[in-house]
Amino acid sequence: MNWNEYFEMMKDWKKLPAYKAEPRIDSLVGFYLKDALTDFLGVEIIGIIPELPIRLATVKPQHESTNYADRSYKVDFYAVDENSKDYLIEFKTDSGSRRIKQDDYLREAQQVGIKKVIEGIFKIYQASSYKRKYEHLIKKLNEFQKIDLNGKFIGIEKKIEIIYFQPKTHNEDERCIDFKWFSNWLSEKYPNTEFEMEFSKALRIWGND
Repeated sequence: MNWNEYFEMMKDWKKLPAYKAEPRIDSLVGFYLKDALTDFLGVEIIGIIPELPIRLATVKPQHESTNYADRSYKVDFYAVDENSKDYLIEFKTDSGSRRIKQDDYLREAQQVGIKKVIEGIFKIYQASSYKRKYEHLIKKLNEFQKIDLNGKFIGIEKKIEIIYFQPKTHNEDERCIDFKWFSNWLSEKYPNTEFEMEFSKALRIWGND
């Protein structure tokens, strides 16, 4: 396969008004994220989970007795390091797609803490018709030593860290992996492989979005 042609196509399509680049690129980012985060943070990341559900009533208790209580927001990636610290990672392919509402639920999740976030996931599981998918999620959280299979939190309560993964850093107070950093990381880590080099080049261009 000609990876240059593939990424040229992606660069072209990303310019179109209705093309959603984020769900096409997130699996590529996700594939490298564990190693990239380890180098970025200087601590070993032991696991990554995409699309972590944050129960609505967990972060907005006023909805606890409503029909909306077990609905959820989704965090693009959840990561855990070797010291049992938790990270919520919001991924954007266009800087202009950041939304205040998204920032709010990340901060709300940070404020309530990982214990309540994970207990909220178990409550969604109990109410959900997607039992097998939630059982797989609970199994992964159990492997990360966060929850037992009966829904009891067994982890260590530490402050959640929020990380933005986006084209550019806009707020110096935020922890951010920008596309330039990730592009450099790919080219240094995989200097002799066509796919990673072409991906790195595309990221440098998208870093201006």
